[in-house]
Amino acid sequence: MTSPEAEEWSDAGSEETGGEMAPSSKSERGGNRKWGPRDHVIRQLDRVKITGQLSSRLFRKLPPRLCVSLRNIVDEEFLQNGHIFLGFTKCGRFVLSYTSSVLDDDYSFYSYTLYWWQFQVHSKLRLIRQVRLFPDEDIYNDLFLTVCEWPSDGSKVIVFGFNTAGNGMLMNMMSDENHRDIYISIVSTPPTSPCPDCRESTSGPCLLHSFMLHTKYQVVYPFPTFQPAFQLKKDHVVLLNTSYSLVACAVSVHQTGDSEPKQILYSKQHQHINTRSCCPSSSSASSSPSTTSQSPRTPNDFHSPLTPDPAASSSPPSTPPAVTRAREFVAGIFRRAQEASGCDSLERGERAGPSRESPSRSSDPESPVWHRTSNETPSRINAANSNEPSYINYTRLQYSLDEVTESIQENEYEDDKISLPFLVTDLNGQHLKPMNDKALFQGQHLIVEQLTLDFEYVINEVIRHDASWSQQFCSFSDYDIVILEMCPETNQVIINIGLLLLAFPGPQDEGQLRPKTHHTSLKVAWDLHTGVFSTLGVGDLIEVKGQTSGSVWSSYRKSCVDMVMKWLVPESGVRYVNRMTNEALHKGCSLKVLADSVRYTWIVL
Repeated sequence: MTSPEAEEWSDAGSEETGGEMAPSSKSERGGNRKWGPRDHVIRQLDRVKITGQLSSRLFRKLPPRLCVSLRNIVDEEFLQNGHIFLGFTKCGRFVLSYTSSVLDDDYSFYSYTLYWWQFQVHSKLRLIRQVRLFPDEDIYNDLFLTVCEWPSDGSKVIVFGFNTAGNGMLMNMMSDENHRDIYISIVSTPPTSPCPDCRESTSGPCLLHSFMLHTKYQVVYPFPTFQPAFQLKKDHVVLLNTSYSLVACAVSVHQTGDSEPKQILYSKQHQHINTRSCCPSSSSASSSPSTTSQSPRTPNDFHSPLTPDPAASSSPPSTPPAVTRAREFVAGIFRRAQEASGCDSLERGERAGPSRESPSRSSDPESPVWHRTSNETPSRINAANSNEPSYINYTRLQYSLDEVTESIQENEYEDDKISLPFLVTDLNGQHLKPMNDKALFQGQHLIVEQLTLDFEYVINEVIRHDASWSQQFCSFSDYDIVILEMCPETNQVIINIGLLLLAFPGPQDEGQLRPKTHHTSLKVAWDLHTGVFSTLGVGDLIEVKGQTSGSVWSSYRKSCVDMVMKWLVPESGVRYVNRMTNEALHKGCSLKVLADSVRYTWIVL
């Protein structure tokens, strides 16, 4: 499930009629043919007002001077070597392709190589770089590949490889049909010309232009949906649903001369500031010398963590309108979720639980319930800034191309908190060793952050404290997570958790003692800066009668799609997730054109 912006981009070069060039003479254009709704420029401009962006197919055809044939710009030998061309990068300077080959051994492992080609209209494509994807992995069948770019980060691309249910005896021997392998490679983008650091380097490109990260994990049924429009909505960050947890991974390069290393995800300082501002205690409010303490606090004096502070919303005129609209949009999502669930969650939240901070009775009825560590109370959280929720799992590793001294090697980072172990290499395949924060670097170094949210912990906490049917709850058997929204300005990830569970009958059902299978959903917001999650809404129990789990999950995901479409706010024509895929190849067909819809250039295949 992806947003229409990503879908339109991915489909821009896949329409069957896209390969035709525009006729050059007036007679060939059809003479006095009447223009249809799609051809009407005024209608297209009206669409801009409604959606905020031009359609990816503003015009059905392009003039011949903007269309080039692939065979005219690529040597025949490359086409014979099996190059599959995927599309343009967002900058329009590169065209990407890949090749797959079967290694000659007893098990026929697949190997994938990604290629960057420099593009200039009516000039030969020039091969700039080639890298092997998913190294050291045993891949038993052909993968569905998707290459994505972040909205505003052109320094790297991320490649997803999906191992779907395979055919043949080997696949049945080597894998379980209830498990699927996900392969990921993050590869730096080559520069069009060497940067100052590349010129100073004696061993090749600098770290910013020569790093690669690889990882692999397995997902189980119901297999998570692939949502690149949400998973990559925040620059430098990718959200990975591993079936058991949601892992936010941030990858950034610390430049030489920067005063402080970049930290994109979890910040303890941000967490405690947010805790005091969003959940003020009654004692602190009453002792404040400000004018607000001299009169009763109104509900509007307390703010949801998803709702922008009035002081922030009345920010200086320099605040971009897109940021303001994003804050209002996320606040609207929060309000609708709370209206759907009613105010019962607040009344239940007033019961002090051992594993979360209970909101004050005078707090905003639209405030969510913030879940915290099992041994912390609100007073301890405000008093001791060093405390943090026990479920927060955050790691930060550093990598460098420079030679590592013995003193730094002693600080090698070994931590079982790492959710996804990344293999970090340079372009030559040389492994880079991870170091902890104590390691000192003189030059560039790569920072890899991971923040993990455990699904089963979240489910248990939300049911125990926020579900009206918690006394009926027996156990849950399966769950499915869908990302509903990711707001890069507020760093809030909103997820929907579909649950299959066993629950005892309610008090109204007399004489029934056995638990029955039910389906419900939980809406949760996760803050990538504080690591804290909050409950937005808990659904009612719906008994599952004669339905298979497949039909339950199908209906659940359809409802998620409907919800996302109802909440959808059009993105800017520039801030979108660019996606290129080999889906057409697996369907037994081919793209007709590779379309650069920003610069209106086509490569006709």
